[in-house]
Amino acid sequence: MEGDAVVDILVDPKMLEIFWNEYGFLNWSDLGLQGVFRRVTFRKSSLMGEVARYFSDDYIIWAPDSTVTGRQIIEGWKPAEDVMSHRILLVASESGDEPLHRSFGFGFRGWVEVLAYSPGDPLPIRKFADLSTLVNNAGIVYGKLQEGVNPVKERVMDFKKRGVVPGKSRKAAPFDVFKNLFRR
Repeated sequence: MEGDAVVDILVDPKMLEIFWNEYGFLNWSDLGLQGVFRRVTFRKSSLMGEVARYFSDDYIIWAPDSTVTGRQIIEGWKPAEDVMSHRILLVASESGDEPLHRSFGFGFRGWVEVLAYSPGDPLPIRKFADLSTLVNNAGIVYGKLQEGVNPVKERVMDFKKRGVVPGKSRKAAPFDVFKNLFRR
């Protein structure tokens, strides 16, 4: 996927409206970078009610040079109040092997993790697999928009990825199992 297409996936108003908002993401720009951002709330509760509440921030950012941008983010990132985790996925031309880590106050004030990912590459470590899957799916939706297909109104089926052959149902009829067992 080309650099301009990736930037369009992240900042195009139509993509924000039909794709990113569905997953709780908003437009974000800071530090000279552009992308999308969401905040996830975690609540710990007991029989007496809520015990603790903290947040996790997810960022998907376009970075033409992921190694330099990743180092700049790690060095310049500041902790936020009540935010424990900052996950930053840098969408770049090359995927990174390992995420960069930095903790604030020995981890008591949170931490930041940065990983570079190139769309279409195998999914990275489990911690970032959900964000990289969203980037790949955004690429599919953006491609359909460029073809003139509105993915909101028309369901786009890709039978190869789902393991279903067109025309065959997923589930067998209730007694087909017995028919196959007792077939002569």
